[in-house]
Amino acid sequence: MHGHPNLDTLLLWHPAVRTDADAVGALASRIATRSGVRVVVPTWEDGRDLLRSVRYARGSAVHPPDQVAVVGYGEAGVAALSLAQHQRRLGIGLRRVTCVDGAGDLVDPISGQPLGAPSARPDAVATEVDVVASGAGDWAATTVTAWQAAGWAATLVPADQFTWRVSPSQ
Repeated sequence: MHGHPNLDTLLLWHPAVRTDADAVGALASRIATRSGVRVVVPTWEDGRDLLRSVRYARGSAVHPPDQVAVVGYGEAGVAALSLAQHQRRLGIGLRRVTCVDGAGDLVDPISGQPLGAPSARPDAVATEVDVVASGAGDWAATTVTAWQAAGWAATLVPADQFTWRVSPSQ
């Protein structure tokens, strides 16, 4: 964990934590310092680990557990979007999810399936969705448009405005 425990919680799912935990830790520290949040960075191998990290982040938060935000990179970004879609079925709520470096050929590591089309946003769900544009063609823009059409508050974030990278060259 990075940042003060009494701050809002951001759960950071980054696949590089398996190969370069120090770099991901440095990124989490920068995010915590600059954004004034508590950043939880789990080591994960599969979808079960990701779900355990959601339970941990929610259970260890001092704020209401439905105020947790999730940022996922690559396949974990697809998992973050899937988590938003299925949050009520899972008995959780989320404040915001962000997908970084997502692509249509990535599979959600929680379900083992490609990301499905978003269902209509339930009235009780106030989750905001961000998708960071990447080099994956029009996938990010198409994904945001689909989420907006389903009634979700979804935003396309230009890649040059997103600074939460392990290294500036990413």
